[in-house]
Amino acid sequence: VARRNESTLFMVLLAGYAGLLARYSGQDDIVIGAPVAGRPLAETETLIGLFLNTIALRIDLSDNPSCEHLIQNVRRTVVDALANQDLPFEKVVDQVGADRTLNHTPVYQAMFMLNDDPAPVAFSGVEITPLEPPTVSTKFDLTLSLNETSNGLEGYIEFASDLFDTSTIHEIAEQYCAIVRE
Repeated sequence: VARRNESTLFMVLLAGYAGLLARYSGQDDIVIGAPVAGRPLAETETLIGLFLNTIALRIDLSDNPSCEHLIQNVRRTVVDALANQDLPFEKVVDQVGADRTLNHTPVYQAMFMLNDDPAPVAFSGVEITPLEPPTVSTKFDLTLSLNETSNGLEGYIEFASDLFDTSTIHEIAEQYCAIVRE
C-alpha cells in the first residue's frame, strides 16, 4: 500500500490513526503530533545529545476520502511538515496563537510515533536490555506508539484516564488493527 501510494509505512499507519480519530471525534480536521529526531546539518552529526522536535500534522478528512486519497493527503502533509522540521514547536505555537494551558498541550492532543527496532548494543562482557520506564502520567490525551520489530509491528496506547476508560482503549486498539490490516 505504501509503495503504491509513494508513501512510507509511517504515512500509511498515520493515515489509519487519523481516520480512526476522525471516526471517534466526529471531526474532519485532525491535528496529530509526531516527534522527529533529525540532524539535518552535517555539523550536528557528531554532536552528542538528543535532537528532537515535534511536528504538528494537520490532516483533512473532509468529504470522506477514500483510503488511497487519505494516504496521499497524509503523504503531502508529512512531506511539507518535514521540510520545516527545524522550526521549533514553541515558535509554531506562538505563530498560530494557540492557547497555553496547563491541562493540555497546545495545537494537538494526540500523538503518533513509529520507532525502528533498536540495534542491539554490545559491550565486551556486558548485556544490555532496553527497558520501558513505567508511565505515571501521560503528556497527551491519546498517544499511539508503534515499534517496527523483526516480528512485525508492536505497540501500545497511552491515554488520559480521566478522558478514556480501559475498555474504550481496547476497542480503539482493535479497530486500529482492523484498519491497518485492510
